[in-house]
Amino acid sequence: MLARPAGYVGATIAALWAARQVGRLYSFTEPFGPELLNVARNLGIFILPAFVLLLAGPFRMWFDRFAPLYPLVLGAGVLNIYVQDDALAAGLPLIVLVYPFLVIFSLAYLLRGRVSQA
Repeated sequence: MLARPAGYVGATIAALWAARQVGRLYSFTEPFGPELLNVARNLGIFILPAFVLLLAGPFRMWFDRFAPLYPLVLGAGVLNIYVQDDALAAGLPLIVLVYPFLVIFSLAYLLRGRVSQA
């Protein structure tokens, strides 16, 4: 019940962040390719749980209750980037806390969350 809305919200947050990054990083004096690959790599990690929540089948009821953690953690990580003045204070929590959470979250939902269809 909560998995689809959480997937939509998380995908929206990730897409808005990616659009902001592309607009901020693009300049005519530098090549666009490396910056675009950087944004695509980060967007892939950010949006992986959204794909799992949207495309996987129905989840067990107790798994569905944890679905709102995805947009909350992702939103807090992106908000931390914009609030912090120091690059280390902005990026380190994202790399140490948010990225591992997103990967573990999507693997947990993908591997253990499906309802058996017997």
